[in-house]
Amino acid sequence: MKKTNENNEKQDNTISRRSFIKSTVATGAALSSGVIGAPYINAQAKQKLVIQTRTGRITKLEQMRNSFIQKFPDAEIEFIGLSGVDHEDTISKTLAQIAAGKQIDLQRVATEGIQLYAGAGYVAPLDKWVKRDAHLLHEYFDDVAPSIPHSMLYDGSLYQISTEWNAANVFINTKLFAENDIEYPGADWTKDDFYNIAKKITKKSGGKTDVFGYGWTNRLWGSWMPWIFNNDTNLYSEAESKNSDFSDWFWKTFYKDNPSVANFKGGPKWEKPQANNDRILEALEFMRQLVVEGISPATSLGDGATLTGFFTTNKLGMTPAGGFWAGGLHHQGMNPENFDVCFFPKWKSQRHQFGAGGYLMMEACKHKDLAWEFIKHSSSYEWQIPFMAGNISTPVRRSMHNPLRYSYTGPKNWGIFYDTLDKFPDTGAIPAPPCSNPMTRTFTKHTGLAMAGDLTPKDALNKMQRDLERITRKYQPMYKA
Repeated sequence: MKKTNENNEKQDNTISRRSFIKSTVATGAALSSGVIGAPYINAQAKQKLVIQTRTGRITKLEQMRNSFIQKFPDAEIEFIGLSGVDHEDTISKTLAQIAAGKQIDLQRVATEGIQLYAGAGYVAPLDKWVKRDAHLLHEYFDDVAPSIPHSMLYDGSLYQISTEWNAANVFINTKLFAENDIEYPGADWTKDDFYNIAKKITKKSGGKTDVFGYGWTNRLWGSWMPWIFNNDTNLYSEAESKNSDFSDWFWKTFYKDNPSVANFKGGPKWEKPQANNDRILEALEFMRQLVVEGISPATSLGDGATLTGFFTTNKLGMTPAGGFWAGGLHHQGMNPENFDVCFFPKWKSQRHQFGAGGYLMMEACKHKDLAWEFIKHSSSYEWQIPFMAGNISTPVRRSMHNPLRYSYTGPKNWGIFYDTLDKFPDTGAIPAPPCSNPMTRTFTKHTGLAMAGDLTPKDALNKMQRDLERITRKYQPMYKA
């Protein structure tokens, strides 16, 4: 009887925690691979899935719909688009839609939203389906670096099968490098090497900068976050959730011979904000220095496409970006030989940051078995090859990184993308705790004040720290274990 009471108490605490976080999130929104079989689907009834994704991808997804319908002819698929300045914006809009009762069965979400949605109980863990179909999923996980599914774990459960990812590497304008007699940066280049190159590329006339050595946009992914990572720190202290029965089974089943998973358990935990520590201050002061010296342009809110105009017109020498920029630059008419990619420079470390994405299954979905089949299908070659045509993002499968893929768009050193995971085993996901949306707004707000000179970097980070502490307390308890 005692054990039963303990189990009931644990369940009540879980429901209470989720209810609190869900109400908090909703209030915030209001204010602001393999072969797939079909033995588990009821073929007698028409089942509809409403799948939300970025508006710019709807046309391609509509063209690819039939590859799924051919397997499940009684399924209906409706893709609905959602646009926004960045992930924080689209997440806020989705939360408002959920609060209004809008049907969404599957949602394409990046790292920024996984723990937010999971912590609020809006999405379903995939554990039981992954276990059921493990024999089909070996082919997928054998092709994917373990750090990616690790970032999809929350409190010991897996919530996403990633379809794409992007590390923050340095894209370089090879035309500007050549004009200034600058060689391609070696893998061991340093922060000082970076600064000297950026300064050499920068060209001014009459006190005005005509060509910038380096530029970035004010957001969570990319932004100046890479300089936080390679200065060997993070916005939050990092920890690991305890192993659950599922996560223990997961690592032993799919990555048992991979030594890089030795410290992986139930998923990443970003526990305590540390925005005003000395190394983060040092990174922000360096970013501010580049603006004051005219090496970097003024920063503004935006996604990864914001600086393409600067870059493609040869007014920007370097910027943090992921594999998605290869397709973006090609789409803007830039020749592959005029840009390349390299690792971020070494500072106190050379750790890199990444973000990944895929579909989350909403808890309110009425046809979860069918939704799972779509998740599996979206990770298969049959779906991934046409979806990644044009290199709109970085393929999650290692085998899809090859000379043919990047011969159309560039860059020459395309191997850098997956090497960022393979050669830097400490590379990790951007901080994205369950409070990621208000956290991101706080991060970009105070970053903007510092970069504009309205606050000193030290004052901006002290204010950011106070806000993050308040936000984090509001979302406590954030993790079960």
